[in-house]
Amino acid sequence: MAKKTITITVPTIATAAGSVNGYGISPGGRLVSAVFSAVDALAAHDTNKASFVLKNLGSDGLGITDMLSTAAVNSTAITGGSALTANAKRNLTLNGTIANRDTNEGDRLKFIGTGAGTLANTVTEGRVLLTFQRRS
Repeated sequence: MAKKTITITVPTIATAAGSVNGYGISPGGRLVSAVFSAVDALAAHDTNKASFVLKNLGSDGLGITDMLSTAAVNSTAITGGSALTANAKRNLTLNGTIANRDTNEGDRLKFIGTGAGTLANTVTEGRVLLTFQRRS
């Protein structure tokens, strides 16, 4: 089956607590992988951490479907997550419910990077590579 990819640019995740958003348009199909990479490293910490979320907003922009696991695995928490390595790929864990990973062509996707506490440094030049496979 044919695969298609899109890349979402992620604004700088600041050292202060808060969220940043990056947006993309789905080519349609099932999300089969999500890879994050940024210029900066970030140590694992249970209080001062970053976390990553991908929402399918649908074609009307009103959806709230979580496409990634909502567990700590998609964070830099010591408990359940892991540190970020500069300029290296980080495979994000997909949602275990297959239907949550299904998209229609043109669905708006929202990637959210959230810093909690006070991060050791900023996370800059972030990119998320999303790979979709056509459903049969």
